[in-house]
Amino acid sequence: MPRPELLKKLKDLLANEDFKRILDVGGTQETYDFLRKTFPSSEIFSINIEESHLPKEDNATLANAEELPFKKNYFDLIFAKEVLEHIFRPDKFIDEVKRTLKNGGKIVLSTPNLNSWHIRLLILFGYAPTNYTPYPGKTYGIPKFFKTKPIFDHVRVFPYKALEKIFNSGGFVLEDIKGVMTYSEATWLCRWRKLIGMFLPNKWKEGIVLKAMLIKN
Repeated sequence: MPRPELLKKLKDLLANEDFKRILDVGGTQETYDFLRKTFPSSEIFSINIEESHLPKEDNATLANAEELPFKKNYFDLIFAKEVLEHIFRPDKFIDEVKRTLKNGGKIVLSTPNLNSWHIRLLILFGYAPTNYTPYPGKTYGIPKFFKTKPIFDHVRVFPYKALEKIFNSGGFVLEDIKGVMTYSEATWLCRWRKLIGMFLPNKWKEGIVLKAMLIKN
């Protein structure tokens, strides 16, 4: 579903940039179209573990983010929209990012925030987070009025401060990080979330977007 604020924040991070070769991790037709529109002259590669989700493009490959099928120093940008939370071994993915990015290359990603305002409230009152999957295929412990569909694979959800540290160390230089509200539908609850987001600090918003540069020794 379209998420207007999330897409706007990603566009802002990519503004005034120029990348020759891009890897779209967890790529779909939606993310491919977004990148193609943003960078019309770039070479775009897509990977996904689900063949049915891949875009209908020549450079789309069935592959796992923990073992990227590309040579060293190959990409100028690695883009990962709502992917990090699906990866069992994010440390392996980050190692692969370091291997396949060129010196001075960048990573831009978005992911849910484990410390978001609504997760804090849910846990305070004894409920389960809505952006994490403790029991695949079930929504145990989540209030029924949320009407949350089962999430099968949110296996790693990071807090804001953890991502700040990860992408400002080990060769990364954090260029930008922001909180973002991730509402997607014009329901009463989403309208309230939009309003609430106007008053929240970045670290309490529902999602996180960031951009970091890799500097190799």
